[in-house]
Amino acid sequence: DAGRAELADNFERAAEMATIPQEVIMSYYELLRPGRAKGKDELLAAAAQLRNDHNAPLIAAFVEEAANVYDRRGLFRFRY
Repeated sequence: DAGRAELADNFERAAEMATIPQEVIMSYYELLRPGRAKGKDELLAAAAQLRNDHNAPLIAAFVEEAANVYDRRGLFRFRY
């Protein structure tokens, strides 16, 4: 253990992303930009799709965490 848990987590998520088509990744990236998703449910649906259709539980958990943070901070309002 080199003491870089965050870096290890990033590499594990990156490994999951390696099998997901680029257009899918970019659509989720766009949803994660503040003000793009219409609500928490949209991000939670994306997380479920990542988990179920792309076998990406770590990325799905990341998106679920983002949904909760965005909801708490009011970032679902359209900003631009």
